[in-house]
Amino acid sequence: MQFSISKQKFVCSSCNTMGDMATLTASIKEYDFDKYLEREKESVAFEGMAVVSCHNCGFEISFDEHQVATTCPMCSSTQIAATKQKGGIPPEGIIPFKIDKKDAQQKFKQWVKSRWFAPNDFKSKFGEGLLTGLYLPFWTYDAAAFSTFKGEGGNNRTVKDKDGKEKTVTDWFPVSGVVNAEFDDVQVCASEKEKNIEGILPYDTIHNAKPYAAEYLSGYYAEIYKIKADQGFDTAKTIMEKEMQNLARDNILQQYDEAQVHDVQTKYTNVTYKHVLLPLWSSAFGYKGETYNYIVNGETGKVSGNRPYSMAKIAAAVIAVIIAVIIAFSLFSGNDDAYTYAELSYSVQETAADHAYCLEQTSVIQNYEIGVM
Repeated sequence: MQFSISKQKFVCSSCNTMGDMATLTASIKEYDFDKYLEREKESVAFEGMAVVSCHNCGFEISFDEHQVATTCPMCSSTQIAATKQKGGIPPEGIIPFKIDKKDAQQKFKQWVKSRWFAPNDFKSKFGEGLLTGLYLPFWTYDAAAFSTFKGEGGNNRTVKDKDGKEKTVTDWFPVSGVVNAEFDDVQVCASEKEKNIEGILPYDTIHNAKPYAAEYLSGYYAEIYKIKADQGFDTAKTIMEKEMQNLARDNILQQYDEAQVHDVQTKYTNVTYKHVLLPLWSSAFGYKGETYNYIVNGETGKVSGNRPYSMAKIAAAVIAVIIAVIIAFSLFSGNDDAYTYAELSYSVQETAADHAYCLEQTSVIQNYEIGVM
C-alpha cells in the first residue's frame, strides 16, 4: 500500500484497491510541555525505519527499511552510509503530500522565470537536478499568552509656526496595559540543515495534519529532528512575543493617534507541543560550477531557494534609474516658472497611514490561530 497524492488515499500498487492504514494513534495528541524532558529521555526507537547519514553535509534521514537510499536529498551527494537505529519522540502527526513531483517541478520553473535578476541562460537552461520527496520534522506549540506592557500614546494636533505655515506635532503620554492571546500550532522547524524553510511556510497543521502512520513515508525520506522541543520553544516564543507587541500597539491605538511600545513582559501557560512531519520537494542543481538548492512546499507548492544573480542586469537597472532621475531633474529645473512645488511634509501622514493599515490587518486577537495564514 502506498499513499496516492492524486487520490489522497492509500492504494495497493498491485490491484489499485484503495484502503486505509493503521495510524500510530487514533487522533493527534498534544503533550504537556512541562513533561517534555521525561519523554525525550525515553528515546523511543523509530521501529521499521532505516537511518542513514550524509558524509558530505551531515544530513540525517530515515526511510522505510525496505527502501535503498542512493543520494542525499539535501545536497544530492552519494556519500551516505547506514548508521545505528535512532530514537527520540516519534511523530504524532503528518501532512501527506498534496503537490506531486510534476507539479512541484512546474512550480520551480515558474519561480525561476520570475527572477528578474537571474542570468538569461540560467533561466532558459537551468539544471533541474534530482527532485526528492522529503518529510521535514517540525514542532508545533499551543500556548496561552498574557502580557503587560509599557509605552507611549501620542495625539496629533495642527499648529502654525512663526511663518504662519501649518505643521503637525504629536503630544506623547505614558501608557500601560495588558493584552492576552491564544496561540494554536506555532510552527518551528526541527532541522538544522534546511536554510530556506522560512520561504515556504506556513503549513496548515491545524486542518490538514493526519495521525502518523509509517506507510505515509513509503517512497519518501524523513529527516530525523536535530533541534529538540525545548530549543524549539525558544524560537516559538520569539514568534509569539512579536505578535504580543503588535497587540499592545493596537491596544494603544484604540485611544491615541500614535503608539510606541517600550516594554512587553509575557507569561505563557497551558503550553503543549507535538512532533509532526511536513512534506516538501527538495533538489540541488549546478550552474557554472556552483551548487544551488531549492525546495517546494509539498502542501501548497510555494517555492524557496537560492540562485545566481546577473551583475550585468543589476548594473543596467541602477544606470537606468540614475538616467531617469537626471532627466526628471533637468526637465523640472529647466522650467521653474511652469511648476509650483508643494512643501514636502509627508512623514506624519505616512505614519498615520501605516498605523491605519496595521489596524486593518491585525485586529485585537482573542483566539489567534498562527498555524493558518
